[in-house]
Parts: sequence; C-alpha cells; structure tokens
Amino acid sequence: MTQRVAIERDLSAIGDHLAENGLQVERLDLTDMTPERLQGYGAVIISGQTTNFMGMADLKTRIPVIEAAGKTADEITSMVKERLQLLH
Repeated sequence: MTQRVAIERDLSAIGDHLAENGLQVERLDLTDMTPERLQGYGAVIISGQTTNFMGMADLKTRIPVIEAAGKTADEITSMVKERLQLLH
C-alpha cells in the first residue's frame, strides 16, 4: 500500500510531522482534491473546517479521509499509519 498522503495545504505543521515520520506528503488546495487527482494516495487529511468538502463522501474511492480538527499531529500520524497498515 502506498505511503503517499495528500494533505490540505493549510495543515503544514501536520504535513511536516507526517514527512518526519517517513510518509511522502503532498500539500494540495481543497479545490484540487478531486477523485482523479487523489488516485495513488493512501490517505487524505483535511482540516474539517470547510463545509465545501462534503462532496468527498461521494467519491468512488477507497482512500481514507482523516479529519484533522481536534487532533494532534501524533494522533493523525498514528491514524494514517494504521490506515496504511504501517504500524508494527
């Protein structure tokens, strides 16, 4: 499974933390997160503060979407790794 993760551009500190933990991180604007654009990613991290992102639930994809609101960088990293089955 891919270690490539898409993250909402505004979540730079979390993106840095994920990269420090061995994940390949690509920062995207919310408007760029289309089903076609997200192919090849193992997970998507969004802020959870944007109501325009609700269309994501309609995507025909198995990519896990993780909402960052209320979570620490460590919690998000653990969630991503768990979903990517990278935890030992």
